[in-house]
Amino acid sequence: MDFEISKINGKKYLLKDVCRIRDPKQYKLYIKHDVYPIDMYTTLDMDTGEDKLIMLFSREESRPLYLLWKNHELKWKNTKKKRAKNM
Repeated sequence: MDFEISKINGKKYLLKDVCRIRDPKQYKLYIKHDVYPIDMYTTLDMDTGEDKLIMLFSREESRPLYLLWKNHELKWKNTKKKRAKNM
């Protein structure tokens, strides 16, 4: 088996163990729910000619979020923090 090396953390992974997410809203929601990418890369969007960011996530770790996403149930968590008052 040939391993890939993550550009994010230098760890090894197998391509069969990851899923590619290209939708910015989807990968931002995964991160917002504390599931972080294993790796990422850019590729050319053939329709627009623009670069697209692709994030790779663990299939196992991201599966619960994917099921919510697929059913349009993955929502933004409320993470507003109170701002400290300047004195």
